[in-house]
Amino acid sequence: MTKLRIWMLCCLFWCTLPSVAQTFIETGKKYPLIQEAGKYVVSGFVPFANVRDEDIYANVLLWTIENVCPQLKEGITEMNVAARSFTCNLALTSPEGSGQKSTYYCRAIFRVAEGKLTYYLSNITVEAPILVIKKITPMEKLNPEKKEAHRQIMDDFVVSGSQLLNNIFDFVVTNRPSAITHWQEISIGKPVKGMTEDECRLAFGKPQTVMEANGEVQWMYNSSFYLFFKDGHVQTIIK
Repeated sequence: MTKLRIWMLCCLFWCTLPSVAQTFIETGKKYPLIQEAGKYVVSGFVPFANVRDEDIYANVLLWTIENVCPQLKEGITEMNVAARSFTCNLALTSPEGSGQKSTYYCRAIFRVAEGKLTYYLSNITVEAPILVIKKITPMEKLNPEKKEAHRQIMDDFVVSGSQLLNNIFDFVVTNRPSAITHWQEISIGKPVKGMTEDECRLAFGKPQTVMEANGEVQWMYNSSFYLFFKDGHVQTIIK
């Protein structure tokens, strides 16, 4: 009888394990448009158990720099390290296979406090081939109740925005950034010896070029700003 109970518990454990291990993308959670003061926004928060606020903040900012900014920290319009918040501009495209060919532009605000990541997407505009009102149309100009094509565009945005948010949330759960000990320098964009590569990305964004030779890594941000890393930490600064 004891062996039977153990076997049943093991089966229960292994059957439930995949659902526990599912990522945000795998669960396919949607984050719908809501109306707020006559505007369409996407707003909410996600709690992360056993993840420090500074790690949540660092991860969201690192993901945005890597996946949203074309170079340096372009697209990040405001960054408040003390408040663990930042604002950026997003450009989303219709998911592959959706049948839509739209581009969506919006402003995103991310803020971290007490283990929760708050997100707020607003100022949403649409660039779609079927819209003839304007080349870039505010989401509020759409009429989903009367026009099926407009409803499809709004649904398409929800899918696109949800994929982006779920990718960010997955990164927060799975990535462990190096220890961030130079937040003050990051907040003012000041390079100092000993900074890690993650800290430099947070402070300055993507380097223009990365080169490695003789165990030393060189990052060039522009013709007068170079960082040289040894064992993952800044050793030499040219600025």
